[in-house]
Amino acid sequence: MKRLLNQLSKVLEGNISINEEDLEYYSTDGGVFELEPTAIVFPKDVNDVENLVKTVDEFHELGNDRISLTARGNGTDQGGGPINTGIIVDFMKHMDHILEIGDDYVVVQPGCLYGRMQKELKKRGRYIPSYPASIEIATIGGAVANNAAGEKTVKYGATRDYVEAIQVVLSDGTVTWLHNASPSQVEEKKSKDTLEGNIYRQIEKIVDENQETINNHPNVTKESSGYALWKVRNGNNLNLAQVIVGSQGTLCFVTAIRLKTIPMPDPDKVELIVSYYESLDKAGSSAQELHSLEPSALEIVDKNLIELVNSQKPELLKGLLPDGPTPAVVLLCEFDNQDNEERKNKLHQASEIINKYAYESALKNTPEEEAEAWKLRRSAAAVMWTIPGKKKALPIIEDGTVPPHKLTEFIKRAYQIFEKYDLEIAIWGHAGDADLHMQPFMDLSKTSDRKKLFAMTDEFYKMVHELGGTAAGEHNDSLMRAVYRPIMFGPELEKLFDQVKAVFDPENMFNPHKKVGVDFNYIKKHLRHSYSIESIAKLERQKAQDTIDR
Repeated sequence: MKRLLNQLSKVLEGNISINEEDLEYYSTDGGVFELEPTAIVFPKDVNDVENLVKTVDEFHELGNDRISLTARGNGTDQGGGPINTGIIVDFMKHMDHILEIGDDYVVVQPGCLYGRMQKELKKRGRYIPSYPASIEIATIGGAVANNAAGEKTVKYGATRDYVEAIQVVLSDGTVTWLHNASPSQVEEKKSKDTLEGNIYRQIEKIVDENQETINNHPNVTKESSGYALWKVRNGNNLNLAQVIVGSQGTLCFVTAIRLKTIPMPDPDKVELIVSYYESLDKAGSSAQELHSLEPSALEIVDKNLIELVNSQKPELLKGLLPDGPTPAVVLLCEFDNQDNEERKNKLHQASEIINKYAYESALKNTPEEEAEAWKLRRSAAAVMWTIPGKKKALPIIEDGTVPPHKLTEFIKRAYQIFEKYDLEIAIWGHAGDADLHMQPFMDLSKTSDRKKLFAMTDEFYKMVHELGGTAAGEHNDSLMRAVYRPIMFGPELEKLFDQVKAVFDPENMFNPHKKVGVDFNYIKKHLRHSYSIESIAKLERQKAQDTIDR
C-alpha cells in the first residue's frame, strides 16, 4: 500500500491523507455502519481522477492486493453508500465548482453543494425541483449517485429526470460523457475496441434481450433501487447516463454533471392546504384522491412524530395545530400552477376532497404562512437527530415505497410490526408517492436491540414486497437495503444487475459490497455499536473552515 500511495503522490495534484482522525471520520456516514478506509484522496480535477484510476488499475495488474475506490460527497447518506475499506475519494474539497449556467441547464462538479447551486439558479429564476430534504448539506454528486428525490417529486420527478449528461471516468481511466445517444452515435461507440465500446455493446444487448425481465421491476412512482435498465432505451436512442444515475459510484467515477433547469414558480402563485384527520383511514382516502389532482407536493406527518416534536421542541409547532387532541395524521397538499384559474380550480377540488375526510383544514396562501406550515413536516429530521440518550432514531427502514393506493395499508402494517417489537416509531414522508420515512428508536450498544434490528427489518421488507413496493424510493440501496432488494426484484433481474456491474467494472474496483455482492454476514459484521450524527456536524464545521481558507 505504501508503494501505491507514494506513486499516487507523484501523479496527483490533490492531496492524500492517512491521518488517523481522517480515517476514523471517513469510516462512517449518516447510517448505522462503520468501515475504516486505508487512505483518503482529495482530487484536484478530472485529470487527478483519471490518474488515480489508471494508477490503481496498473497496481492491480502487477499482482498487488486489490484496493477499492469509493466516491464521497458530504457523507450524509444514511445507508453506508460512501464508506469502504479501500481509498475514499472526497470530491467536496476541490471538485465543488459550478462550471457553467445556461438558459435552461447547469453544469456542476460532483462536490458542489445542492443548496449552493440552487441559490445560483434562483438568481436567474430557474431551479431543479427534485431536490432532497437535505438540500443544504447534500452534494450534487450524492444526489446523482442516489437518484435523490423529495417533496416535489410527486409532480416533477426525481434527479434522473433532470440529468442530461454525465462526465465519467471508467475503470480503465477513460474519460467520456454519457448521454442520450442516437443510433449513429451508439454504432460509433460500439465500433471501438475499448472498454467504452464494450460497455455500449454489452449494455445494449442486456437491455434489448431482456425487456420482459427488466420491465418486471416494482410498480412504484419513486424508485432508486438497482440499476435503472428500464430507463436506458429512449425510443431508438441509448442513454447510459440513466444507468449511472442511482448507481452509487459502483460503476465509475462521476466528474461533472449537466442538468436541465426549469422556471421557478412565482411564490405568490403557490398555495398550500394543511388538513387534519382523526384516523389513518380517512387520511389515506383523502391522500389517494388528492394525488389525482397532480399537486406539487403531498406530504404526511403522523401523530407519533407530532407528539415527539412537541415533547422536544414545542416552539416549532406553535400555532400550527388545531385545538383539541393531536390529529392522527396531518397532510400538506401544495399547488404551484402558475395560471391563477387553473390553480384555483385545483384548490376548489382539493377542498371538496378534504372536507369529506378531514375534521379541520387551513389554507396558506402567502410565502410566510406556507413556510411556517411546512415546519410540521420539515422539523422531523432536526428533532429525530437530536433526541438525548442512548436510544437513537435509526435510519434502517426509512425509505420503503409502495404503490400510492396502498398507503393506508402500508402504514397500518408498519404500526403492527413496530408494536410487535415494542419499538417507538414516528412516520413522515411523501404521501403522494407512498414513500415513507420511519426511524425506530433503538440502542445499538445493546445486544438485544441489535438482534431485534434484523428481525424487524426482515419482517418490514417482506411486508413492503407483499404490497408490491421497493426498499428504496429515494435513498438508494447502499448496504442496509441492498440485501433486501432481491426479494423485491427477483433472481432474474438481479442477475442482470450483476452483469451490469461486471461490464462497467470487471475488476470490482468501484465501491464494492454496495448495490450488488452484499450479504447479511457482511452488514452484520460492520454494524456500529453506537450511533450519532456528530460526524456530519464535524464535517460541516471543517468544510466551512475550508471555504474560509480558500
